[in-house]
Amino acid sequence: MRFSIPTRGAVLALARGLALSVLAGCGAGVVGTGGGTGDDGSSDIQYTPVGLCTADFADANLACPATKDPDRGTAPVQWSDANKTNEGASVLARLEINSMGLQVPCLQAGFLGSWGELPDGTQGFVGRYTTPESQAARPAIVYVLPAPNEPDAVGWLQVVDAAGVKLAGPWLVRRVEGNVGFAACAR
Repeated sequence: MRFSIPTRGAVLALARGLALSVLAGCGAGVVGTGGGTGDDGSSDIQYTPVGLCTADFADANLACPATKDPDRGTAPVQWSDANKTNEGASVLARLEINSMGLQVPCLQAGFLGSWGELPDGTQGFVGRYTTPESQAARPAIVYVLPAPNEPDAVGWLQVVDAAGVKLAGPWLVRRVEGNVGFAACAR
C-alpha cells in the first residue's frame, strides 16, 4: 500500500515529534520536558488524566467496554471529516484507550495526546503538536466541540496551543470504519 507524499510527511512529522518528546524525557511538567516552555514560549499544559469513556460523546462515538470502568478506555476507533464513502478526508484521528493520534497530511502536521480535564474544568486531548516549521513538538490541546445540528457527527476537532491560540481546525468529524482516503492537497 503506497501513501501519498503529504500522508508520508504527516506520519514522519508525527514520528519526529514523538521521538523528540521521548528523547526530551519527563520532568516537572505534566506534558513536556520539565523546562516549562516549548520552542514557541508556551508553557506546559497542566491537566488531570480522565478516562475517555466518561466523555459526553462516548456512547455513540467510541468503543467502550460494557463495564463502565472509565480507566479502561476505548477499543480502537477512527474519526474523520471524510465523506460517506470514506474519501476526501483532510484529517484522521485514531483513538485507543484514552489517547488520540491526529494526522493532517496537507499541513504535514500531527498530534498525539491523552484525554484529560484542564484546570478550568474543560476536557480535551492534551499532548504535543508537530509541523515541519517546528523544531520540536509543541504543547497543544485538541478539543472535541459539540455539533448539535449535525446528528451524524462526533463534533468539531479544534487544535489550540497552551495559550488557547488556534493552531489548526476546526474539522467536523464522524466515526468511520475501514480505510480512509485523503483529499489531494492544494499546491
